[in-house]
Amino acid sequence: MRGKLEPLFAVAFFPLVFSGALGGALVALERGVDPLVALLGAQLPAFAAVIAAERVFPLHPSWNRSQGDLRTDIVHLAVTALGVTRLVELLAVTGAALVAIRLAGAGDLGWWPQGWPLLAQLLLAMVAGELLEYWVHRLQHTTDCLWRFHAVHHSAPRLYWLNAARFHPVDLLLNGVASSGLLVLLGAGPGVIALRALFSALHGIFQHSNLVLRLGPLNWLFSMAELHRWHHSRSLAEANHNYGQNLIVWDVVFGTRFLPADREPPERIGIGALPGFPAGYLAQLAAPFRWARVQRESLAPAPRVG
Repeated sequence: MRGKLEPLFAVAFFPLVFSGALGGALVALERGVDPLVALLGAQLPAFAAVIAAERVFPLHPSWNRSQGDLRTDIVHLAVTALGVTRLVELLAVTGAALVAIRLAGAGDLGWWPQGWPLLAQLLLAMVAGELLEYWVHRLQHTTDCLWRFHAVHHSAPRLYWLNAARFHPVDLLLNGVASSGLLVLLGAGPGVIALRALFSALHGIFQHSNLVLRLGPLNWLFSMAELHRWHHSRSLAEANHNYGQNLIVWDVVFGTRFLPADREPPERIGIGALPGFPAGYLAQLAAPFRWARVQRESLAPAPRVG
């Protein structure tokens, strides 16, 4: 049965679930529903669908089995969802608002097209917000002081729905300032920012999902799983590409899109140069501040898994 349904699932699952959740939230917001309620009402069923689908249509069955990472990913998700994300958003939005008030004298800069339809504003928010995020992400890979924090995300030994939240808080702060802060500075309203947050959350869980997905031409628009799996390669020549968080547009513009047609992305992922990178949550938080020790421990042979 799976063999017959898999080709259809691969091309239809992402567009249907993603557009359904985003469309539902858009309708709810236009009807005046509280943004938080609209986000959760759209996000939770979509997450449940992805989690269930990973059990039926996994890209790699081995990625459905814990590799000593499950507890760490649960803590990352809990901290990100319950505490750090809200703090990051508060800092980013408040900081941007203060800058806007200083520059404009009062309120925001007034540069945002508030009269546009909400969907059109979302599209603009995605493209505009992604530009700064793209460069922040690229610098996180090419600047040592930033890579130390971003390495936490790349330490994952497999890709599945839960480790979409595997980030160091400093990483979250940088990305929050780069995206939400810029939109507030430009004068985007709470509905647009809420929709963009939903877009990012939905896209993130698909981007890291252990699912058989074939997006075809959509891989020129979304920075989705087929592209992102190369970004998690142990080879830097492959990993230092596909920096887009949600869209691949700026990778296309700046020549960093990577999706070879002659081979599939590697099943064995992680940080090839740092096999000794810590696996526990607290140790990962401390890793950027004890980087020399992390590097020394990586000189020893990597432990066997499985």
